[in-house]
Amino acid sequence: MARALLNSLSTIEIILLSVGGMVALTLVGVLLARRFFPRLGDSEFEPVADSLRVVYELIFALILAFVIAAVLDTMGDAESAVASEATTIAGLVRVNDALPIADRPRLDDAVEQYVRAVADHEWVTMKDGEPSAQATAALEGMFAEYRSVKPQGAAQNELFSQALDDLRDVVSKRRQRLDIASADLPTMLRVLVVVGLILLLVLEYRPHLSRFAGLVFMGTLATVVTSAFLLTVILNYPFAGDVSVSNQPLRQGALARFWSDELAYRKQPDDRVRPLSAQRLQGVWNSAAFGTLVLRCHDPAARDEVRSCGPGDTRMRGVYRYHDGAVTGRVADGEFSGWWTEAPTRRGRSESGRFVWRLLDTDDGEIIAGNWSYGYERLQPGWDLEEIGGAQPPDLRKRFAELSAFREDPRGRQ
Repeated sequence: MARALLNSLSTIEIILLSVGGMVALTLVGVLLARRFFPRLGDSEFEPVADSLRVVYELIFALILAFVIAAVLDTMGDAESAVASEATTIAGLVRVNDALPIADRPRLDDAVEQYVRAVADHEWVTMKDGEPSAQATAALEGMFAEYRSVKPQGAAQNELFSQALDDLRDVVSKRRQRLDIASADLPTMLRVLVVVGLILLLVLEYRPHLSRFAGLVFMGTLATVVTSAFLLTVILNYPFAGDVSVSNQPLRQGALARFWSDELAYRKQPDDRVRPLSAQRLQGVWNSAAFGTLVLRCHDPAARDEVRSCGPGDTRMRGVYRYHDGAVTGRVADGEFSGWWTEAPTRRGRSESGRFVWRLLDTDDGEIIAGNWSYGYERLQPGWDLEEIGGAQPPDLRKRFAELSAFREDPRGRQ
């Protein structure tokens, strides 16, 4: 019942319904008591209630504090479980980059299917405390893909063993997350808190107060204790309702590559396109989707050399680690466009395509916003760059010598 309300109503609606309803019932009860029991203050009720209040308030406060601490721990455990699972999957993705080149694309595809199934489907089913069939199938698909990997050499064998360990950890951490999503407070404890709340309001009734003062006192008390009780309900279901654990860790770090289109900067009406030059673009950059990128100028007459850019240079090459990627193109009309390729073949639809980078002047400063495509399909956002600066990473600097990685647009559109 509580989970269904959290999933069907907004937090504001729940607060208005529960707190407002309890306050209204309390005030109605006060008015009825004053009407039908006008001499209650002169009866045995007041001395009996007064003798019980101190002890009962302490007991109820302890019970409520215990429940709040328990649900806060549950919320913290849920956030830790999601972050830990995302960290393990990110480690799995990084290990993929060191396994045989031919296996990397399909391993990344398998991991992407699982990450998307969890973030898109399982986050919905967990609202009801249930697992997702899509996530289960994607997890089985990951195991199937990794079973077919044939590592080469001692180094890859060691990394492959680590990948299998990470995969088993993903299973364990998913189970932990699902257990938290389906867990609930013991029924007896929940009943105890509800009954205690009602008894507290009854014992705290002060018949000797004036009508107005009594209504204000009981209304305030009902607001406070009902809000505290409502907190236990909201936090008890960390994946349900508006106040829930986010799936953002599954979209960050090494996993951002699977969400490049959603994380891309969207051009705003006030943004202005600035001319981009090779001298402005050269250097070390980072992309949330594809990692570190190094860009340098080169002379078509000397294909094996890259150099610092000078005035008038337009031809550029770049290298990045994701699938041993490379870009080549030229700066023209204030934008950098060309052709990207990735291992292993650098020829197929999923291993090459177009890209275009533009310099935007936004309210938050200058941004290099990039679009890319598979082959000649429609360009999509998601290859934005943030300048890192500094020296070129040695492993990327060496990659400029791999001339086969730099392929021109087959249709000659550069």
